[in-house]
Parts: sequence; structure tokens; C-alpha cells
Amino acid sequence: MSRFTVSKSGTRQLMMTAAGLLLLLAALDVVVLHKLSDPPRTDDNGVITSKGQTERRTDLVWGTLFTVAGGALVAVGAGGMLTGRSIVELDEAGMNLRVAGPMSYVAIPWADIVSVRSGRDFGDDGRIPMPQLLIEVHDRAGYPDALWGAIWEGNTLRVDADGWDTSAEDVAVRSELILGRTQEGDYH
Repeated sequence: MSRFTVSKSGTRQLMMTAAGLLLLLAALDVVVLHKLSDPPRTDDNGVITSKGQTERRTDLVWGTLFTVAGGALVAVGAGGMLTGRSIVELDEAGMNLRVAGPMSYVAIPWADIVSVRSGRDFGDDGRIPMPQLLIEVHDRAGYPDALWGAIWEGNTLRVDADGWDTSAEDVAVRSELILGRTQEGDYH
């Protein structure tokens, strides 16, 4: 069996990077360029008035916020596109899930897995169902509790599958097929 991997959606990463770049351009305009935003008020001699100084401080606050948010979006979006690290990996040994941290995986051997299925979580507001991958294990005792984008409910690990390049349903089907073969003894 070859390794099957699931990554974040490239389109989503590109959109995140584009949004970050727009925020950085907005910050540049608000603080320096003033092509779309109004510059601070000045008197007839070109000296910034007291009201203009207040506007300038407000522009600096907004520019700082836009720069921080835009920089973070560009770093996460472009970093995700450049590194291409997978979220889920399926191989002969089991499942590797990048949920132990931003760069750390939790390995779950096929022998520990009872079932893999997809589901939906309606979140706190109950309006938009978010896709999830549900992995039930025999005993979760050896697995970490503090996870990124995943939570334990009893012996079932609920992994947030929003924004993956492969649907949670497809991952669940592939996993169940492999799990069935490992239980029949086709893999050692």
C-alpha cells in the first residue's frame, strides 16, 4: 500500500495569503500613502493640526492592527503552501494526524482503531455544520489530551476536517478499507 496524505486546501491557503496582502496594503495606505484614506488634517502651512495629530495616532493604531493581522495571514497562508505538510497520513502502520501541535503528529496504529467515520459538528451557534473525521480507538489512555483542531469524546477522537483538500468522507472510506484489510490479516 502506498501512503495516502491529506493536506490543507491550496485554494484556502491562497485566499488567506491574498487577504493578508490586502491588509498589508491597507495598512500602508492608512499610515503612509493616503491614496484611499484621508491624510491627517493640516493647516494652511502644511503643519498637522491638533485634530490631525489625533487622526494620525488613530491611523497608526489601525495600521499596526492591519499589519499584524495581515502579516499573520500571509505567514500562515504562504507557509502552508510552501511547506505542504500533510494533516492526515494513512499507511500500513496506521494513521498519522497532525493534531499534537502545529508540526507534531499523533500516530494511531490500525490495531488500536475500532472504526473511522465522518461526521458534522454544528458548533456553538448550531448554524454551519463543520466536517469532522471521527476515529474511535479501543483505549485512548496512551494518547495526548491537549490537541490542536481535535478533541476526545470518550474513546472517539473528533478531528476538524474543515479546509482539507480531501473530504472527511473520503478519508473515512479509505481508512475503513485499510482497517478491514488489516483485521483480515492482509497487512502485517
